[in-house]
Order: sequence, then C-alpha cells, then structure tokens
Amino acid sequence: MMRNHKRKSTKRKKLGNWEVERLGIPQFPNFSSSQPLVFFFVFFVPLWFYFSPPFMCYAGDRANNSSTDMTDSPAVSKEETNILPEDYNFNIESVAAEKVEDWKKFDFHGFFAVTSPVHGRDDETQQPSSKFLDGNKLTLWVGKQISKKLSFDSEVEIIKGFKKYKLEKFEFDYEIAGKLLVFRIGKFKYPLGIERFVEDGPLNKLVDRPLPSVRIIPGTYSDIGGMFYGTIPFLSDTKLKYEIAVTNGLEGPDPKDVQQHWDNNSNKAIGGRLGYECLPGLEIGGSYSRQKYDEDNQLDIDFLGADIQFKRGNLELRGEYITGQVEQEEADGGDYLRNGYYLQTSYKYPFHLNYLRYLEGVFRFDSVDTNRDVTDGNEADRIAIGINYYPIEHLEFKFEYEIENEPGEEIHWKTFVQAIFRW
Repeated sequence: MMRNHKRKSTKRKKLGNWEVERLGIPQFPNFSSSQPLVFFFVFFVPLWFYFSPPFMCYAGDRANNSSTDMTDSPAVSKEETNILPEDYNFNIESVAAEKVEDWKKFDFHGFFAVTSPVHGRDDETQQPSSKFLDGNKLTLWVGKQISKKLSFDSEVEIIKGFKKYKLEKFEFDYEIAGKLLVFRIGKFKYPLGIERFVEDGPLNKLVDRPLPSVRIIPGTYSDIGGMFYGTIPFLSDTKLKYEIAVTNGLEGPDPKDVQQHWDNNSNKAIGGRLGYECLPGLEIGGSYSRQKYDEDNQLDIDFLGADIQFKRGNLELRGEYITGQVEQEEADGGDYLRNGYYLQTSYKYPFHLNYLRYLEGVFRFDSVDTNRDVTDGNEADRIAIGINYYPIEHLEFKFEYEIENEPGEEIHWKTFVQAIFRW
C-alpha cells in the first residue's frame, strides 16, 4: 500500500505586484494557464495545415513515399536524396542480413555532436560555454547478425571532454517467432515511454531533451536484465506493439541513481509498454513500471506513462505524459508524487539545391513538477523553438531558442547551437 502524506512547504514566499515592481524583477507569462492553447497549437494547427486543400495535394502525393523522396533535380542525384537522420537509427533490427555470407561482417556506425550555448545558463542536460569541451559527445555503435535468429548490438557514449565512458547498450536478440516474439538479454534501454527511441542526437529534433525525460525518469535509462517484445499485426494495417522487461532496477529515487553493473537489492524492476497503431502513422501507448530501490527492499518507485505520436510524410507530432510515485522515509520527507509532459510538432521541407537538402522547423512545450506536494521552486515550464539545417548527407546543424518559466532561474531565455556529424 502506497503511503500518501500531504504537506505544503513554506520555503518560498510569493511576492506581491508592488514588490515585484519595486525590486525590478522581470515578469514572464504563466505557461500553465495557457496549456489548452499550447495543446491546440501543437497538435491541431499542424493537422489542419496538413489536410487543408492547399496542402492536401502535396501531402497526398507523398503519403506513400519516403520522407525525403524529393522530386528529381539536376544538381542532386536520387540516391543522395534518400538519406534521413532516421536512417541513422542504430538499433538491432538494422543488422538483419539478407545473405549468409554477410553474417561475418560487423556493422559500425556512430556520430559526433558538438553543442554550445549562444546565450543563457545551462541546466544539467547542457554545458555552459566555459566548459565547451564537456558539451562534446561521441557515440560508437557496433552490430552483428550472428545467425538467422540471433543478433547483437552495442553502444558506447564518450562524454565530458572524452573523459567519461558509458556503456549504453550491450544486447542480444533472439527471434523466437519472427517479429511476433523476440527475446532480448543484456543491457538495454528500459521500455518506458517513446522518447527513448529518439534521444540520440541524429534523431532528437531539438538540441536538448524534454524535461520529464531527465527530471522524472533517468535521462538515459539503460538497465541489465531480460525482456520480450514483438509486433502483432491486425486487420486494416493496424498493429499492437508490446514490450515487457525484468531488470535490476534503480538504486535510488533521483533520476541520476541508475545502477550500472551490480544490483543493490534482490528486488527486480518489472514493467513495459503497450502501443497500438490504430491508423497508419498514428500510435497511442501506455507504460508502467514498479520496483523497490532501497537495500532493504522496502521502498517503491512506480512509473506510469501515456504517449501518442503521428507521422505522415514530413510531418511529425508527438506527446507524452509521465508520472512517478516515490516512497520515502518520514525522516527524508515522506512520500511524494512527480509528473510532467511534453508536446512537440515538427515538419521537414525539402529543397532541390546543393548543400540544402531540407530545413526542419520544430516547436515543443514541456512542463515538469518533481514534487507536487511541495512548492519549492522545482516546477518548470518551457517553450522551445528549433530550426534544423541539413547541408549534406552526414552533417546536420541545429539552432534552438528556449523561453523558460522556472522559479529560481535568473535567465529565462536561452539559445543553443549544435553540429552533428554521423556515419
């Protein structure tokens, strides 16, 4: 039974309007009060543009094509235009071999990302300009098809100015019944939510990641254990996707408390995700996880999430809600609840020019509260606007502008640039 201790802190005192004016504190809009408007803007406005008459011809012509299947151009060959950042989604499925002789070959990929703030103070997901080298990240990925049913992949991240190495994945997949039932064992990304599929630089539409993905659940939640997953096709091009995992679990309530190699207790984390593609390109899903994190196997952490995503041609919409219930000793403050969500829309526009394959515009709103029972300045809302530029196949540039509403922050707008080279 989860304990529920309601309390309210008196740490922060709300200033009156005359005090704000007297102290010269700039006032910023309260994003929370405009959340319905943000939801309308992120989801329904792009859909209206997409299906309205001026755009229906273009969208309909592209519905069954690759999202970079641009019209012929004398300056750019057809082979060169069929490359997307999505093609660098380094996962175990990408090493599926067509010929037996290919099984002896290793598939090697990676990317190098350089990130720098133009203006503003960074949070834990980005580094300030005084630590420029710490903002660099090198990711190396190796995969191999061992047999017709067994495959392997591994991913290593090198960060903090090439001083810190982290094993992100080391997993083996065995197809028990084709794509209907696959067994995975090793170290893998925990099956909670959908942001984990696009957290890497070449797939992330913006420079940083949504707040719930770094302040409620671990930013890179990889764990050791086993899992079953698969896809069950239904009629009318619908399908059910499932993932269920048993892993070591977290070692503490903080998102940074990720166990690397050894378990701190005998309890295992049990959780997973169900996703249903009810229409071509439209998928809704739900996630749940339960585990005990302390050495005495007494304190629980529960995660519950819901997600939705829509992809059609060059248009992508996604949203996700995550909540977490944490049990804690009374001496440490008692139980608490945290939650957050994000809404994001993006659109790629192709061009027919050398060194300008396409531009992409991105808009995201995210909100997080790491303790709903305490008013302590941990609440945060953020609007992020990004522009991505792809000059050549292996190179991408990102520009992001953020407007933040976070108590305790002196700077409420930030700007970042990022360059990514991938192979």
